[in-house]
Amino acid sequence: MVVSNANKSLLSSVFKSRIRNTGESSLASGNKDIAGTSQAVKDLLCSKYSSSDLEEAPLQDRVSKLLHVTTSEKSSLEKNLFLKIPSFTTKIPYDISLRSKELSRQRKERRVYKQNGLSRRFAKIFRDSAQKLGTEAMFGAFDRVAKEMSVTEYNAMVGVYLEHAEKSNDLDYALGHIEKAFELLKSMRDRGFLIEERVYGPILGYLIDMEMVEEFQSFKDVIREASPGSVERLGYYEMLLWIQLGDGEKIEELCDTIDGDNRESLSILQENYLLALCKKDQKYHLERLLGIVDITKVQSSDLLTNIFEYLGRFSFDSVAGKFLWELRESDEGVKNVSELISIYSTCTPNPTVEDTILKFNKMHEELDVMPSSTSYEKLVKYSCDSNEVVTALDIVEKMGEAGLIISADILHSLLHAIDEVLEFDLVRRIHSIMCTKSVKPNTENFRSIIRLCTRIKDFEGAYNMLGNLKNFNLEPNSSMFNCILAGYFREKNVCRALMVVKQMKEAGVKPDSITFGYLINNCNREDAITKYYEEMKQAGVLATKRIYMSLIDAYAASGKFEKAKQVLVDPDVPAINQNELKSVLISALASRGKWADALHIYEEMRKAECHVDPKSIISLIEYSNSNGELSTLVQLADDLQDDTSWIDGFFRMILFAVRNRKSSNIVDLLKQNKVRLLKKDLPVETHFDEVFWAIAETEPTKVQLGMDLLRFMKDELGFVPSRKCLDFLLHACVNAKDLEHGLLVWKEYQSAALPCNVLSFLRMYQVLLAAGDSEGAKALVSKIPKDDKDVQHIIEESQSAFSQAPNKKKPKKKTIVSSRK
Repeated sequence: MVVSNANKSLLSSVFKSRIRNTGESSLASGNKDIAGTSQAVKDLLCSKYSSSDLEEAPLQDRVSKLLHVTTSEKSSLEKNLFLKIPSFTTKIPYDISLRSKELSRQRKERRVYKQNGLSRRFAKIFRDSAQKLGTEAMFGAFDRVAKEMSVTEYNAMVGVYLEHAEKSNDLDYALGHIEKAFELLKSMRDRGFLIEERVYGPILGYLIDMEMVEEFQSFKDVIREASPGSVERLGYYEMLLWIQLGDGEKIEELCDTIDGDNRESLSILQENYLLALCKKDQKYHLERLLGIVDITKVQSSDLLTNIFEYLGRFSFDSVAGKFLWELRESDEGVKNVSELISIYSTCTPNPTVEDTILKFNKMHEELDVMPSSTSYEKLVKYSCDSNEVVTALDIVEKMGEAGLIISADILHSLLHAIDEVLEFDLVRRIHSIMCTKSVKPNTENFRSIIRLCTRIKDFEGAYNMLGNLKNFNLEPNSSMFNCILAGYFREKNVCRALMVVKQMKEAGVKPDSITFGYLINNCNREDAITKYYEEMKQAGVLATKRIYMSLIDAYAASGKFEKAKQVLVDPDVPAINQNELKSVLISALASRGKWADALHIYEEMRKAECHVDPKSIISLIEYSNSNGELSTLVQLADDLQDDTSWIDGFFRMILFAVRNRKSSNIVDLLKQNKVRLLKKDLPVETHFDEVFWAIAETEPTKVQLGMDLLRFMKDELGFVPSRKCLDFLLHACVNAKDLEHGLLVWKEYQSAALPCNVLSFLRMYQVLLAAGDSEGAKALVSKIPKDDKDVQHIIEESQSAFSQAPNKKKPKKKTIVSSRK
């Protein structure tokens, strides 16, 4: 969806006029324009801090003080603050919110921030300030110290402005924040600061996606004036803009600057034009340009990569082969041939990993070049991303045999993939790889290996890895010991866990806040909690957010609920951590029977518009009292904003209703949320399996509810019921001795194209026995293969459980077959 041209034109003209009216004023020089804002902030702060504190304290300390604002102060501040920025009067099209959200999601997926720690820290301060003061008030407050702002703080503020614009459903609001970012960039220019691409790139990307041409040009002019060296890179964004708009004339105009007749190297600007065309798969223009460009004269490795990625996506084998041969014959180009082969082969659409490896090997043979470590690294990463971890390990082992360098990045890809596919046993193969002379691990690789060893309870292997560190001139650190410590605590082996702490000290490794966090979190007595907390302070380890969370959990686990609550009022607890700690307290109380207290804290936070961790809301739903009101849980589920959390909380609420005989409104609730249930990438069907399992296990069994849910899944959501779903429903029919519905479920296997297996036959056999249809049961059991002793045993047990002698009560216990894993 796009904004109408008329609305875009009007918005552009308004934006342009506002830029013209503000002239050369900047945030640094325009304090008079927001004197009211600064005075309001000053009045507020002076009521809590002395003027000398504010004037003499470092900038970062003054920033932190702005966060200590109560709800009433926030309201007062918002009333007094008045930024002199006129509002748009344009009516915002409805579809812009959907477009903005989708584009924001796409940009975040592809954007990679390269911020240092300080930039991230300031960005977090600005976000926290916006949450406490309100966006307008916060930026007015920070304007007060604008003259002292460094480029780091400018960059952070620009990022937060863009973040607010991206999240907004209101184009008027979004453009207001983009204009404020524009004013900041002008201020940076006027103060002589360079504007880096990591700052301006995301903003230009937003304007391109929203197709705002005049705004784009205004930003481009300021960036070029501030950073003359960015002119060539700005050409990349300009080409992206015309591609987004579909302006063929403008695209051709830029393409015409690329002339391959003189066979000279391309300029940086021309390479950026080509890069944009490759990124956007502009086949029409690339077909002509790649025909005239001398591939051996391309200087940018990024452009070479993107050209071969483009060729791979469209399987242009002949063009790729021609370029590779030309590079093979050049002195400089031959160095890149193996890596480009790996890029091309791994970008081919829809191949299997096996086919990709065959192509990789074939191209190297045809060009008579040896695979490089870099090309193997890309192949390993591709295999890992495809969850073919065993294949990736095979490749790495061959690299070791060939004497090629096995880098830390390769090991990282392997270890991450093992973690993702949950095949922890594969870490044993890493042991043999670590014995290869060509392996170059780093400390993070060792930490990951040690952690994976503890996941399979191979503590000996974990300690062996600690011993191997010296072979690579590496030293053990606290994070490695912490992995072993956590492993022993998972196994409830407290004695061995305490031994790890002793070993740390013997190795000269100081316990850190994570170490003490584990120790405190696994205490079940108040005196032990106090002991470790005091030891931590004596060791000079600062209390972190994690420590306060551990204290809350430990006190709650030991039944000291008031102590857990008192952690929040500790004067040393930073104000910016209050919401997260309250969220932890909610979960701790709810999971330990203090549900009413947890709900009270949540309601207070909700009333104060504080952010609550979705996991805490889900805890309230999960641990709800069986006598609780379903309407309360429905509201809690509705409070979950992101889809992943909502689907989890919503179905936990459904499970609560099933298990506590409050199921009369379940189908209505599902119908009310039909649109959200139909969203892509949500594991709705898996959650339905859990609901059917709950129906089967709950007494009395609600078979009709299961049939209603089955009908809703098929008719309203268009889902094909899974085997688990039907197995659990048949299980319910056994418990309810419901032959009528059992036969209907039996037919559903055929409708869903699910061939009945031995377990399905056994369940249906039990349905027939339970319903007293001995003839039907006898006919069905004759079709069940009885080679397996377990099958024979289940048949015998079923006959015993469901057979009834005259004048005897029905047996209370029944043997059933469950497929739940």
